[in-house]
Amino acid sequence: MARSSPTRRATEPAAHLPYVALAFIILAWGAGPVITKLVTAPPLVGVLLRFGITFPVLFAIVHLRGGRVPKAVLLRAAPPGIAFGINLIFVFEAVQEATVAVLAVGTTMQPALVLLVAGPMFGERPTRLHVLWTGVAVAGAAAVVLGAGSELQASALGIIWALLAVCTFTVYFVFTRLARSTKAVDPFQWMAAINVWAFATAVPFGFLFLERSDFDTIDAKDWLWLVILAYGTGVFGHTLMSWVHGYVQAARSSVALLAMNIFAVSLAWPVHDEPVTPTQLIGGVVVLGAVTAVLKLPPVPTSQSRKRRARANARQGPDRQA
Repeated sequence: MARSSPTRRATEPAAHLPYVALAFIILAWGAGPVITKLVTAPPLVGVLLRFGITFPVLFAIVHLRGGRVPKAVLLRAAPPGIAFGINLIFVFEAVQEATVAVLAVGTTMQPALVLLVAGPMFGERPTRLHVLWTGVAVAGAAAVVLGAGSELQASALGIIWALLAVCTFTVYFVFTRLARSTKAVDPFQWMAAINVWAFATAVPFGFLFLERSDFDTIDAKDWLWLVILAYGTGVFGHTLMSWVHGYVQAARSSVALLAMNIFAVSLAWPVHDEPVTPTQLIGGVVVLGAVTAVLKLPPVPTSQSRKRRARANARQGPDRQA
């Protein structure tokens, strides 16, 4: 498939590799809310520890690879890093107030939000077919999560947390795509900078709302789930996604990620006893079909590709006349 990034690199991966990486990301991110719900410590404690154990490791990885995090990258990562830090606070809060399916409801809105900003920010103008299949995928994902029926439990506060989570994650997602599509930013450098800002964002909240005794609630199982969450969903999933952003358009990758709702709801059944209904199964089939259709469509024309095509046509014009 064609690359979406306007930045040409000396060495490019095989066309299918970014989509293989997306499949692994779907599994890692789909497991995220399920694992988060297993952490019994206060949400803000979980957030502080999650970022506290990841950003030093990411900086160490950058150093071992013979690099460093440039000041320009650190500054550029501030808006998405802050959004990511706030997002995880909302995610931890949401799963304490609602079932995993409720949090998944919010994520179904992300492709629609990305489509709204993809044109102005990335020069991507989705075709009618792309918009149509995106709508079908969103509807299918909604069926996956809303099909839980009476098992779909949440307080009003849980719904608010879930909606705020999807909004802040969309900000993080869009800014990361923007950084990777306009400049050759190293994924490990980028995620090291992101995690520093996310940790720095959570620290003031910790001083304001936490007491020393809150950290005493952490037990061995909490540490196990936090480590899996931090390095599986976090370091692995988000670093891989920052790499994928350099090769897959936001309007395509955001739709593909809807499949993580299927995995999240399926995994929540055996882990949290949140059963899967026939409606959810049908919705899952619809999502997979729509995602496949979107990925088979030609990449969305960008402003750069349109300019290149116009210049090519202009050069061919005199030849046709001759």
